[in-house]
Amino acid sequence: MKRFLLLIGAELFLAGAAHAQLGVRVGGNLSKLRTTTGANLVNSSDSRLGYQVGVTYQVPLIAHLSLVPEVQYSNERATLTQVNYAIADLIFQTDSRLSLHYLNVPVLLRASLGPVYVEGGPQASLLLGGRQTGTVTSGGWGIRNTTRTLDESYAEKNRRFDVGPCVGIGARLPAGLGINVRAYWGLTTLNSERSNSEGEYQRRSLQASLTYQLPTR
Repeated sequence: MKRFLLLIGAELFLAGAAHAQLGVRVGGNLSKLRTTTGANLVNSSDSRLGYQVGVTYQVPLIAHLSLVPEVQYSNERATLTQVNYAIADLIFQTDSRLSLHYLNVPVLLRASLGPVYVEGGPQASLLLGGRQTGTVTSGGWGIRNTTRTLDESYAEKNRRFDVGPCVGIGARLPAGLGINVRAYWGLTTLNSERSNSEGEYQRRSLQASLTYQLPTR
């Protein structure tokens, strides 16, 4: 949490840097969880479409090289299937959808070649909230299948802070517009306290955005 607040403070400091350009971005994302198999659970996750909106500052450092910090809200959605074989002759299968709300703070170094640029750097994320909804089905040999509804907080069971590398490519268009594609690999095991039994969950996200850079005075 301290590291996250330090990143916010760094952005506020950079906001006053000379020649910095303010910009906004909006777009969609495809997110999922990278899963591993635990002692009791077999996991799988697929992507669903979410969205993000953000505010950026581009601070020139030297020719063709800029620092681009950003504050971004991201709604990330994914499916998660968990099959539990922990109890002999019984199977519990959870089919659920995740809707997660993140505050992302990427701090990227951007190298430009004409209108095209590449960028990369660290991203810190704070989970603001989220829910896991779906069904849990149980059954086994000689046992009738039963299904119950699942609707619970995701944030209360998993780590809220995440960090990892972010890389992207983009192009500047006329009238201050631009397009941008980014990929993010979360390094934090979100369910670290239960990872031995459940397997590990880590975030993966691919974003496509339309950007607009405000004119300088």
